[in-house]
Amino acid sequence: MGGNVQLEDQSRKREMRLQKNREAARECRRKKKEYIKCLENRVAVLENQNKALIEELKSLKELYCQQKSD
Repeated sequence: MGGNVQLEDQSRKREMRLQKNREAARECRRKKKEYIKCLENRVAVLENQNKALIEELKSLKELYCQQKSD
């Protein structure tokens, strides 16, 4: 009889451990998605800044070339 109780206890502990593991995995996946989304937003911002800087550089080069030729 005592062996049966011990098996049930082990089974219950195993299920609790598996449930905690599933929850931890779910949370880990959620955090990873959030991190990736944050990185994607950062990439978009940096790409826009890069485009703006390229346009500014073009403009300054044109201005320099005009002044040089004057």
